[in-house]
Amino acid sequence: MTTGGLPFDWYRTSFASNYDALFWEEGGEEKAELALAMLRPDHSERILDLACATGRRTLELCRKGFEVVGVEIRGCLLEVGAVEARDENLWPHFVEEDPRYLDFEREFDIVLSLGGGAFEHFDYDEENLRAFEAAAHALRPGGRLLMQVPNVLYVEGHLPERTWLLGSRAMDLVEQYWDETTRRINATMNSFLEEESYDDKMSKTVDVQRRLYSVEELAEIFESVGLLLNNVFDENGEPCTPSDAQQEIYVEAQRWAAPGGTGA
Repeated sequence: MTTGGLPFDWYRTSFASNYDALFWEEGGEEKAELALAMLRPDHSERILDLACATGRRTLELCRKGFEVVGVEIRGCLLEVGAVEARDENLWPHFVEEDPRYLDFEREFDIVLSLGGGAFEHFDYDEENLRAFEAAAHALRPGGRLLMQVPNVLYVEGHLPERTWLLGSRAMDLVEQYWDETTRRINATMNSFLEEESYDDKMSKTVDVQRRLYSVEELAEIFESVGLLLNNVFDENGEPCTPSDAQQEIYVEAQRWAAPGGTGA
């Protein structure tokens, strides 16, 4: 089965094994700091970090004294985080699992989805909804979900067809387009690592798709799984009303009842 030319479960194998060298894992520590600034948790709160990749956010939260579980679908990335945790004598919990199939039940005070990957990459909206349901089930009543998402308003008006993303050890060339019918960004990412000449063969070509949701769509999804939209923040963590000026936004929801609205 394919979707838009992508093989089934493409997200399990598309990203390079040396993912820790690539741009999109940059800034994990800063994202953890920003999430804490927005949510202001105390250290008694237990955190679930979804699509944690090599665990940089997870490890930063662990350094700050939080009990945190990092979930990632690709075990090779968790191995990178486990080595770093061992070197620093940190004790996070890493779980190799698809976010659609998590079986946590009222175990966490905070669920984070920062940098994307937990709810937007699956082939059908129904599969993305399964991930939302699993995240909602993982939260205790009163618990909060914070997710970072591309801003649909910006994408509709300003998405560049080609852009370069610069990291400390890699440069990524992204060619992309917005499909209004499917509400997805479809992109090809070519990554150059620092040890390669940019004139040489590209180290990895990745086809990516991502389903984007408006704030209004997210509010409806949240309600369907027992969450209530609380706040929307801009890229700096300040409360905002989304406009096409923000490339990305952070959306916070809170569990007010069990999924399905059947009570706390």
